[in-house]
Amino acid sequence: MKTIQSLSRGLTVLELLSQSENGLGVTELSKTIEVDKSSVTRMLHTLVEHQFAMKDPNSRRYLMGPKVQELVKSSTSNLPLREQSMPLLKELVDKTGENAHVAIYSQEHALVIADVESKAQLRVVSGEGRLIPNHCTAIGKCLIAFDEYPLPKELLPFTPRTITSRDQLRLHLEMIRHRGYAVDDEEHEFGVRCIAAPVFDSSGRAIASMGISGPTVRVTLARVEEYAQVIIESAGYLSQILNNS
Repeated sequence: MKTIQSLSRGLTVLELLSQSENGLGVTELSKTIEVDKSSVTRMLHTLVEHQFAMKDPNSRRYLMGPKVQELVKSSTSNLPLREQSMPLLKELVDKTGENAHVAIYSQEHALVIADVESKAQLRVVSGEGRLIPNHCTAIGKCLIAFDEYPLPKELLPFTPRTITSRDQLRLHLEMIRHRGYAVDDEEHEFGVRCIAAPVFDSSGRAIASMGISGPTVRVTLARVEEYAQVIIESAGYLSQILNNS
């Protein structure tokens, strides 16, 4: 069966935007999908018109639009996993003072399906529906460490701390499995440290990860182990609830 070329290209553009933290310009997209700039511009204008993309007025680069998050929220809002995790996430926020969230695997990314925001004035970006990289975030690394999800095709560098070697990432994932939790030590964003632990189903599959994110001034290296044990306990409890429901 033939595909609709323009729709296929538009979906490719959306996927590329989802993988870019700082957005993409017309020229970059044109070269990547091998389509002339005028066609890419029309595609982007259409996506912006329907709120699937938005243009940064300062950088003139394009980012994912609010409609994508709306659709993700709508599709995940009734998931049992989300419902069961919310009380535990609120407890995590109370115990740690940081944002708490649950994510599942989605197309080489971690998809945040539940999120409870910290009450602190200084806090990191939160929100359900976010697609974040698996190779440089705690909840993402947790997913690919404890299950048979594939490594991302591209290990894009977000900070100098980002692991961009596949061999190094495999060794890092082995360490995560050994200690039972993952840490993002400013690998995705400067000044942000995250910790996550796996959530297992009855067969032992890591169906999700649960974690916290906070500024490094509060989530210090000295407190990582303390917070990790709290998160492991909460993730284990969520696993029990899901497997007994």
